[in-house]
Amino acid sequence: MANDPKDTAAPIDESELVEVLASIDPTQMRMARDLLEGSGIPCFVFDGENSRMFGNSPAMPIRLMVHRDVADDAVERLKELGFPE
Repeated sequence: MANDPKDTAAPIDESELVEVLASIDPTQMRMARDLLEGSGIPCFVFDGENSRMFGNSPAMPIRLMVHRDVADDAVERLKELGFPE
């Protein structure tokens, strides 16, 4: 929750995030997110709600974002399991 005083996580600077995967398939996106999080790579799903609103259209893909410092590692992990580049 954004206003939870117990939340001590630092705010995320979206300008430091890069896209490592875009897909219209929500199942594929969940699998990719779980893979990266299981590998210790924090990631964020952008546009998931918008994609559903537009019926999973290629015009509005779901995007998986990571911090630029771990982007190369994230892409390599995704490639190892056959995710598209």
